[in-house]
Amino acid sequence: GVICALLVLKFIAGSILEPIRHFLENVEIRPDSPKHMLYFYIASQLMFIPTPLPFIITAFVLAVGYFFKWLGFIVLILSFTTGIPMAFYAGRVLKNMGFNIRKTLKSGYFADGIGYFDSLSRIITNEPIRMCFLLMWAPLPTQLLPFLVGFLTDVGLREFTLGAVPSKLLHFSCPLIIGIEASSLSSALSGDVNTSWLSVLVFVLPIVLSVLLLAAMAYYVKGALKKLRNGVTDDGTYADKLIV
Repeated sequence: GVICALLVLKFIAGSILEPIRHFLENVEIRPDSPKHMLYFYIASQLMFIPTPLPFIITAFVLAVGYFFKWLGFIVLILSFTTGIPMAFYAGRVLKNMGFNIRKTLKSGYFADGIGYFDSLSRIITNEPIRMCFLLMWAPLPTQLLPFLVGFLTDVGLREFTLGAVPSKLLHFSCPLIIGIEASSLSSALSGDVNTSWLSVLVFVLPIVLSVLLLAAMAYYVKGALKKLRNGVTDDGTYADKLIV
């Protein structure tokens, strides 16, 4: 079921991106034009609308790298500095409207997992910047992750931004360089770039960083849960479930 859902989402994302690719290939975009950079920035904010569609932000970053080369880092920084907090704020607004996620979990099939949610939520609240930095490497759509953190936790906007924005900038610097190295927009979006040492490095580096940082998050969460178990008796059962 999960695999089918992912395939459907990938198909939808591809259906959306294909006409955009055709449009961009048939218009003149100057790499040194502040006006064209502004257009891409405005478009990026629409892409941060929280949806489960994969590859949307990645395709945008690859296109920015291809069209604007190293100046694309300006677009990337501006886009993520406002887009990521915006997605987080959307989740926080929904939470403040009174939707009770704990009540929903308790009343459904996830009643046994409410302890996991409580313990993880407390860890994120206790170490917001560090945990937000690590959480942004989770294998979920970039525009959806900030929304979930805003909706499911009590982390403040400032702490979230300080942790999440640098994390995502680090993550997407490599796709941007892949776009810079590409010979065409189609090759950039398909990953068909030259095999120089730089291209190989920026392709492999995000994978290595994702594995290492997710392992670091698991290690840190395990230690934090151990502290919760020793220091907070009413959450001990939940901590034991998560450690196992």
